[in-house]
Amino acid sequence: MLFNSPTFLLFLVAVFALYYAFPRGRMLVLALANAAFYAYAGVGYFLLFGCIVASVYVISKFLGGKRGKLALGAGLFVVLGNLIFFKYSMFLLENVERALGITLSLQGTAFDDRMIALPIGISFYSFQLVAYLVDVYRGKLKPSQSLFEFWVFIALFAHSAAGPILRGNDFLPQLRNIKSIIMRTPRVKLGLAFLLLGLFKKVVIVEKIAPYVNEYFDKAQTLSGVESWIASYLFAFQIYFDFSAYSEMAVGIGFLLGLRLDLNFKTPYLSSNANEFWRRWHITLSQWIRDYVFIPLGGSRVANWRIYVNLIAAMTISGIWHGAAWTFIIWGLYHGILSAAHRMYAKGMKSLGWTKLLHSRLYKVFAIAVFFHLTVIGWVFFRANSWSDAIYMLKKMTMMDGIQFTKEHLLLLALVAGLYLLHIIEYVIVKNFKRWSLAWEFSIPAIIRGAIYAIVAIVLLMLLMNGESSSFIYFQF
Repeated sequence: MLFNSPTFLLFLVAVFALYYAFPRGRMLVLALANAAFYAYAGVGYFLLFGCIVASVYVISKFLGGKRGKLALGAGLFVVLGNLIFFKYSMFLLENVERALGITLSLQGTAFDDRMIALPIGISFYSFQLVAYLVDVYRGKLKPSQSLFEFWVFIALFAHSAAGPILRGNDFLPQLRNIKSIIMRTPRVKLGLAFLLLGLFKKVVIVEKIAPYVNEYFDKAQTLSGVESWIASYLFAFQIYFDFSAYSEMAVGIGFLLGLRLDLNFKTPYLSSNANEFWRRWHITLSQWIRDYVFIPLGGSRVANWRIYVNLIAAMTISGIWHGAAWTFIIWGLYHGILSAAHRMYAKGMKSLGWTKLLHSRLYKVFAIAVFFHLTVIGWVFFRANSWSDAIYMLKKMTMMDGIQFTKEHLLLLALVAGLYLLHIIEYVIVKNFKRWSLAWEFSIPAIIRGAIYAIVAIVLLMLLMNGESSSFIYFQF
C-alpha cells in the first residue's frame, strides 16, 4: 500500500476517524491498522513479521536475568537470521559458487529462479528490533509489558516500511500516554502540511525525474562523460526527494495521530564534509550505526588508526544494510573512506593552525560544492545496475574526453541547477519556518489561506489520480 496511492489516502482517513472517535481503543485501532497495512502487501510475510515480533517480545523478558547474554544471542539470531535469509542468502550463495567455480541446482525448489521476494520494511524493523534488544540488555530500556504495545511500536504503519527508525525510549512513552492525546488544530495542520510536502516531492518532482534516470542507467555503457554526470546528478536528487518525501509523510501521519516521529533529512546536499552529511542524511540510520556499530567497535576512544578503521567498518556495514550487492558494499566503503579522510584532514588543518579557514564563508561554499560532487560520484555505485556499469560511468566522468553538449544535455543540466536551487529554498524555508508561519497566519486572511490549501491539495490529488503510483526507492531495502 503505497503512501502515494488513493488506496492509502482512504485508509489513512479511516484510521484518523476511528483513532479520534474511540480514544480508549486507539491502541486497538493502530494494531489493526498495522495488521491491515502489512497483510495488504502479503499475508504470508505479515504472519512471518508477526511471529518475529512475538518471538522478540518473549525473548526480551529474559534479557535482565542470569541468562541475559544467551537471550540476547537468541534474539539477535532470530532477527538477523530472518534478515540474512531474505536479503542476503542468494547473494552469499552466488559468491560461494563463483569462488568455488560451481553452480548448485535449485531446480524443483521454491528458489529455482534464484530470487526471494523481500518482505516490506524488513531492514527497518530488523534494526529497530536489534536496538530494542540491545537497549533492554544494557538496562537502558525496560522491556515492554504488553505484546499489543510492542506490536504497535515495531509495526506502526506510518514509518516501518522505510523509516525513520524509532527507539523504544522515545516512542514507547508516547504510546503509554496515547489515550490522553487531544486533537489539536495546529498539529493536524502541520501533519497535513508534511503530507502535502511529501506528495509534492513524490508526484511532481520524483515522477518527472525517474524516467530520465532509468533511461540513462539502463544504457550506462553507451553514455558519454557529460551524460554520466547528468545521470548521477539526477539520481542524487531522485533518491533525496523520494526518500525525504516518504519520511516527511511519515512525520505528517505522526502529527495527525499526536505522535512524534523524528525527521530523517535536513537538506543534506548543503553539507561541507562527510560527517556533516551523515548528520543530515537518513539521520536515524546514522544514529543507529553510531550507537550500535561505531561505538561498540571503540568509537573515538581508541588510537587514531583504530578510529579510521572503525569509521570505515561502520560505513561499510551501512552499505551492506542497503543491499545485497558489491556495488552497495563499495558505496558504504567509499563513504567510510570519506569520513576517515575528513577526520584526518581536520586534524591536519588544526595542527597547522588553519581552523579559522574552515569557518570562513567562502571556504564553506567551496567545500559544499566539492563534497556534493563527491557524493554524486558515490551514487553511481548505489544506482548502477552492475559493477561494470559503475566502473564504465566513473571512467567517463573522470576522463571527460570529447566534451559535447546537445540541447537535451543543456536542458537536463538546467533541471539539475533548478533542483539544487529548490534544495536551497527548502533549507531557507525550514530555517525560517516558525517566523514565516506566524506571519502567514496573521497577515493572510483565513479564507485566502484555506483557498490556497484547497487548490494545492486538489492539484496534487488530481496528479495522483491521473498518474501511476510508483514505489518509493527505499521500499526495496
